[in-house]
Amino acid sequence: MSFKFNFFGSEDNTNKENQDNNPSEESNLISSSPEGTVIPYNPNTLTLLFSKWKELHIGCPSHTYQYLKDVDTSSMKEVVMKSDLVPDVYEGGFEVWECTIDLLNYLHVHNDVVKSSSSVLDLGCGSGLLGICAKKMVPEGRVHFQDYNKEVISNFTVKNYHKNCGGHQSHHVEFLAGDWSRLSGKFSKYDLILSAETIYCIKSQEKVLRVLQDHLTDDGVAYFASKRHYFGVGGGLIDFQNLVQSSASLKCEVVWSCETGLFRDILKVSRC
Repeated sequence: MSFKFNFFGSEDNTNKENQDNNPSEESNLISSSPEGTVIPYNPNTLTLLFSKWKELHIGCPSHTYQYLKDVDTSSMKEVVMKSDLVPDVYEGGFEVWECTIDLLNYLHVHNDVVKSSSSVLDLGCGSGLLGICAKKMVPEGRVHFQDYNKEVISNFTVKNYHKNCGGHQSHHVEFLAGDWSRLSGKFSKYDLILSAETIYCIKSQEKVLRVLQDHLTDDGVAYFASKRHYFGVGGGLIDFQNLVQSSASLKCEVVWSCETGLFRDILKVSRC
């Protein structure tokens, strides 16, 4: 049976549950850009004609975000139809996960977190909504979006960005695809790193820690929105919190929690 986060219980997951998941076969279907790739964005040639959108309303007063409803997943259809996640092949980037919404709400309540930052990385961006939030709050700021799969960046992230921010905010924006461990040369230093649902797997948490150690500015902060435990995968916020606390250069604290349903938290990480 395939692995699924299954946060929202979408009806599409019904078919996924009845199919076997074979990562060895599926790995040939997706270009994961393991070496790291810069995905071009040209607002003058990108068209969103006939695209359909979902709306997400955040905060009070409400701030509206739009994200693509009918995403072109044809290049990885066989994988996406079977599972929300195939480790090291497809990392769930075509979904808007629950903790992304948690962190968006947090950022709108504590908007000084973003407004005091001039350089932002949306790590494991998927839809790109966290980076879009940052760009809307600080239009002159530098924002980088990163996802494991270049197909997610090209067919989902870039289009969502263009819809929400428009071509007039194309300066100081970059889209990156590839494994975290292979992108060190393309990442820069960031005042703020935002990430949601990216620490669900213990074996990848060391890579995340290295990104923080290498690319967070001296006064920078990072925020991770996550479930406390991801059952069946072995990771979660508590494991990542322990990993950060074992580091000699970083410290962390939980700044927001939800104690209903699957417990969720937001972890703030900074330098010691």
